[in-house]
Amino acid sequence: MKRALIVAGALLAFGVATLGVRSRKLPEAPPHARVAPSLSGLPKVGVCWLEFARREAPGRVSMAGFSTKPEWHVTVSGLLVRHPRGDVLVDMGFSSHYDEEIADYPTLLRFWLGQIKSEILLSAPDAVRAAGADPAKLTWAIPSHAHIDHAGGLVDLPGVPVLLPQEEIDFFAEYGTQKTRKVIPAHARAVQGRTTALRFEKKPYETFDESADVFGDGSIVIVKLPGHTPGSIGTFVNVAPGKRFFHVGDTVNVVEAIEARRPKSLVMSGTDHHEDEANAIVSRLAQLQAQAPDVVLLPAHDRDQWVRAFGSQPGCQ
Repeated sequence: MKRALIVAGALLAFGVATLGVRSRKLPEAPPHARVAPSLSGLPKVGVCWLEFARREAPGRVSMAGFSTKPEWHVTVSGLLVRHPRGDVLVDMGFSSHYDEEIADYPTLLRFWLGQIKSEILLSAPDAVRAAGADPAKLTWAIPSHAHIDHAGGLVDLPGVPVLLPQEEIDFFAEYGTQKTRKVIPAHARAVQGRTTALRFEKKPYETFDESADVFGDGSIVIVKLPGHTPGSIGTFVNVAPGKRFFHVGDTVNVVEAIEARRPKSLVMSGTDHHEDEANAIVSRLAQLQAQAPDVVLLPAHDRDQWVRAFGSQPGCQ
């Protein structure tokens, strides 16, 4: 009995200490001058919110410390950019064959992966069609990273060219032959033979030192956000000088974490491949938010933020 009380006390002390550490604000990002892009002469582009899945979770799970929201309205969302040179899809949700793809996983891992599936609303092709585009004619599919709820939809988009940083191509290759939560083997197979490595230039963009301009006209610009996975990226979509979106994938779960400069909760921190790098990117996003408040930051799973940006339901602007 005494031993049990000692163990329980130790676990409680550890939990309190961990909560205290994780509740602290992350350090500020190192000073970095803003390099504001020239947004004159942008082509006429449209942007659509696509929602692939949704579910509810306790607010305390969304970030370290204490969220101001009792409920985290979880979405699995991406962007469709209607560009004169072709439509571009940023994130594509779950594979429609998800249950089959994890059927032979170890029992506990299969159970865990089943729990995060969410309520599937639309497959990637159906979501693209709902926005008025043809999924077979997408010019590029650009996953923010290789995880199941961001790249899984590539299985349903055969033949669509994929853009990824070399670091994420290597991540697919390294983990795509193993039964882990990092990369589903079926998803790794789905990208083989149709992936082009993003070419980043040493060209500062906002508060980032490298950037890749997809069409060379400033409308879709990609920057590196390593940490959640080695090749995680963020995608700026510039519709007009006063209308700019920044899809940040899973760098944070909710925009409140950027505003508060908090890491992920203890429960969610295990999803980061390199936690220190991931936390440094949170601070970088807070820095960007302070220097470029006109940019609308879109964490892939923060439905409240998507509603603020697009309205109560997915649609196009």
